[in-house]
Amino acid sequence: MTDPIKIRGRPAKEYPKRLRVVTVKLTDSELEELNLMKTQSGMNRMQLIRKKIFASGAVTITNVKEVLEELSRQGAELGRIGNNLNQLGRHANVLAKQGKLHPHVAEELKKLLEEHAGIQKQLDITWRHLLRAIKK
Repeated sequence: MTDPIKIRGRPAKEYPKRLRVVTVKLTDSELEELNLMKTQSGMNRMQLIRKKIFASGAVTITNVKEVLEELSRQGAELGRIGNNLNQLGRHANVLAKQGKLHPHVAEELKKLLEEHAGIQKQLDITWRHLLRAIKK
């Protein structure tokens, strides 16, 4: 009976190790442009170059920080809108208990709440897609 050989150390990576070096010469203006793209995208130089070389189709490089800030602003505004709708809903409930709520107002409020929920759901989906794209 033989004991199985124990392997020590960390597990092997699933993807091949990058061993090959490629040297590229750039003009000063090309290097400035590369550094600008690097800064705007938030990627390091090698990630940016690999993405530009191997990405299928057109590569769009965006300033991730600006996109996150804009989505954050939109999310905050959507939250304020939700608070306003909740206040209207509470007021409508008080009026309904008093028998003073017009059915048209109740239907309109219901429609607005459903629309708000749909927009909130879409914003959440957009956040998830963006965060997955950033991790790549």
